[in-house]
Amino acid sequence: MKQALPGSRPLCTLSAAREAPQRVMCDGRALVVWMVDDVLPAVIDDRCPHGNARLSAGYVLYGRIVCPLHMWTFGPDGRAQAPGGRVEAAGPMPRSYECWISGDQVWARIAA
Repeated sequence: MKQALPGSRPLCTLSAAREAPQRVMCDGRALVVWMVDDVLPAVIDDRCPHGNARLSAGYVLYGRIVCPLHMWTFGPDGRAQAPGGRVEAAGPMPRSYECWISGDQVWARIAA
């Protein structure tokens, strides 16, 4: 089990993250938590830079979260893939956060 690091917070239960993407408010930030696979969580900002949609309202496909508005996908590192491959017109990409499983919780380090 990983020790709690400075700035780390429990975000949601492992079972909730496995069921569907979770919107979590933490230190004034909207985050989305999902499972890339059965043992690897991901945490990024809950905002699509293209249409400003909540990524947490989307779904997970091949370990990537899919934006419900225009079907952009985001990996655990916050990098986008867009239909047609054009991401130049987007705003800042979502920030990714170091995250891990400890017990039955998904934790992330939410540093300033």
